[in-house]
Amino acid sequence: MLPLTPLDSAFSASLAHAASCVGEGFTLPLPSGGTAHGILLRFDSAGFHPGLFAENGIVMPDSVARSVLKRQADFFHGRLAARLALRSLGIDGDTAIGIGDQREPVWPAAITGSISHTAGIAGAVVAPSEAAPGLGLDIEHVVIADAAAALRGPVVDANEQAVLDALFVDDPLLGLTLAFSAKESLYKALFPQVGTFFDFDAAIVQYVDTAARTVRLMLRITLAPALPAGTCLQVRYDLLSPRLVMTHFA
Repeated sequence: MLPLTPLDSAFSASLAHAASCVGEGFTLPLPSGGTAHGILLRFDSAGFHPGLFAENGIVMPDSVARSVLKRQADFFHGRLAARLALRSLGIDGDTAIGIGDQREPVWPAAITGSISHTAGIAGAVVAPSEAAPGLGLDIEHVVIADAAAALRGPVVDANEQAVLDALFVDDPLLGLTLAFSAKESLYKALFPQVGTFFDFDAAIVQYVDTAARTVRLMLRITLAPALPAGTCLQVRYDLLSPRLVMTHFA
């Protein structure tokens, strides 16, 4: 399981409505030999109100202001996690993180990162761009049975489903969630290099190593000169709890 460290007092003081928000830090090794720094925030949406954006100096985009309260809480805590992660690199916590044309976070110069959030938890991971051209982070609660059918067609094809069924006989919903999350992390990490949207079918699940906690994906199409069809990529995963998955890729 991923080692998580409670935030020290200097970081904890930055948490909004601290009674409803608990922060933990983690690090991820990078293929370059460097380290990515991450933050997880577990929060209670009942303790959130939109005024926290202004109180914490976090910009609330118009699209978020028009959304439901849950979306606002998720966005706020994702940006708060990103602020704290940047502080791990010694970057001013008030640095704004914009939104790009594909809704991707726009990081400060020379920084790459990723943000994810799902019900009650948000996370962010950052690193210097020279250490990683892109980072992908995704956090998902294991999908419930009623929602699984809607994922199977768009996320995995029949061959991928057969691979997952063989590996996750006792917990097919975990296997499907891992496939979905791994492809999300891959997209987030590769988007800076590819520069355009690509769908779930751009990569195929070949294997899941549950001992090493990796998902092996193979590109079905060429995404960039350095990412031709047939390229195999390993997405790592951790279980933050038995029904809470975090995948990451660099």
